[in-house]
Amino acid sequence: MADLTIKILGAESLGVRGLSCSVELKSRKIFIDPGIALGWSRCGFMPHPFQIFVGAAVRDQIVEELNDASDVIFSHFHGDHCPLEDPNPYQLGMDQVQRTLKNCRIWAKSPDGSTSTHRQRRENLANVISTDLLNPEGLNEGPLHFSHPVLHGQQRKEENMVMMSRIEEEGETFVHASDIQLLNDKTIEAILNWKPDVVLASGPPLYLYSASSCEALRKQVWQNAVRLSSNVDTVIVDHHLLRSKEGIDWLTRLKHASPNTVLCAADFMKREPLFLEA
Repeated sequence: MADLTIKILGAESLGVRGLSCSVELKSRKIFIDPGIALGWSRCGFMPHPFQIFVGAAVRDQIVEELNDASDVIFSHFHGDHCPLEDPNPYQLGMDQVQRTLKNCRIWAKSPDGSTSTHRQRRENLANVISTDLLNPEGLNEGPLHFSHPVLHGQQRKEENMVMMSRIEEEGETFVHASDIQLLNDKTIEAILNWKPDVVLASGPPLYLYSASSCEALRKQVWQNAVRLSSNVDTVIVDHHLLRSKEGIDWLTRLKHASPNTVLCAADFMKREPLFLEA
């Protein structure tokens, strides 16, 4: 994409939990979901020392990349998508980016359809930058377009929703579809209606779908993935999907099934994948 420069900083194929990226336009630099986490006691194991090392490097990159951002978007307030007031040792702290955030336009998922924890994190963000936060869902502002709240995977509406973002410049369009997990047909339809050239989306957490009762979900996810990738030139699928070897194999099958380009974040960034959690 000639006028849109997309840089993915943190994702599971890059060694950490998250879906953070920056998008550079001619006159603006937009950072989406500046957060990071590592699997905390996954299957009884704490993060490996090498993953801790990689995580620290990604965290530093996020802080550095934010320094000249004009806009910051928070799709929702899970700890791998936003800085926290009380982070664990592997997450990004508010104190590390407080000065930077005060100098940016902030577009933050509204409190509607959020847990009490997420509402509190949003309030913490407002306190840090000393301003009330507007609710951008459904709004357009220059190159930015924000979705109405969509489902975070299969969770009920009242528990948690996320906000997708569309960025366009000179006919080139990028969509960041954080944590949708490709599970909801209406969400896929909303993305396609935006007519994107590139989509960055969270894939499904297949490691949670081992029971036979999940077969319908698996079929639905696959159909949605094929539909999305068949109608978008480049689809980047990462995050929850790539926390297991099964997810890596699933993505390989999707690459062969789609007539268009399907990548993980590391592929897109032309880097060797680091499937550390898997």
